[in-house]
Amino acid sequence: MENIANMAKCYFKKYEVEDVVYQETTVLFILESPHTQEIKYGYPVAGNSGLEMTKFIYGDDKDDAFGKIVGQPKKHQKEYNNIKNFGLLNVSPAPMQLGGLKGYDLTVEDKEVGEVLEKLRVNYKTKEHRNQDWNQIKKIILTDFKERLVNQIKSIPQLKYLVPCGKLAATYLDLIKNSNGVIQEKGIISEIPHPSFNQWSRYKTMNKLKIILKEMGIK
Repeated sequence: MENIANMAKCYFKKYEVEDVVYQETTVLFILESPHTQEIKYGYPVAGNSGLEMTKFIYGDDKDDAFGKIVGQPKKHQKEYNNIKNFGLLNVSPAPMQLGGLKGYDLTVEDKEVGEVLEKLRVNYKTKEHRNQDWNQIKKIILTDFKERLVNQIKSIPQLKYLVPCGKLAATYLDLIKNSNGVIQEKGIISEIPHPSFNQWSRYKTMNKLKIILKEMGIK
């Protein structure tokens, strides 16, 4: 059996959904991982969670997923303002749920990595796991996440705010933020829920994001 670390690296490369950022990005949303619609369209939050984000940011009358808007600014710029001021980045570049890869002919190795990712997703609060395969894959996720995030911060002078959405994104950001000073220099908007199951319309902490959107001239 191939080394679990190599299997994981192949999995992430094979099913990667790339981050979406621009030189104009001032607010970077950090999400958990892609799922079915994200794999289909090639953008983060391209499904129902993305639609929830769009409705909160631009109004209940909108019906485009946020990932599609931010991923295709030229197509949507007439209807949505300041699109390039937003960026999208997943903690894990590939699905942490095998359900996100329905319809794919998964190898035995893909399934093994996917099953570990599902365990890590549920046990996100645990820093060190008894199972060393879990620890190896988690280390790969964290290393890749930190590298991508730091690179984006360094390449985008205008970036002001990091918005981890959901408990896993917030926990993983906490695990890497003290290891690099450039992350700590940015404003981290905490306690923002994952944009699923209408959570963005129910949590009082969303007022923090409303203040940022007002600052941007959107709300």
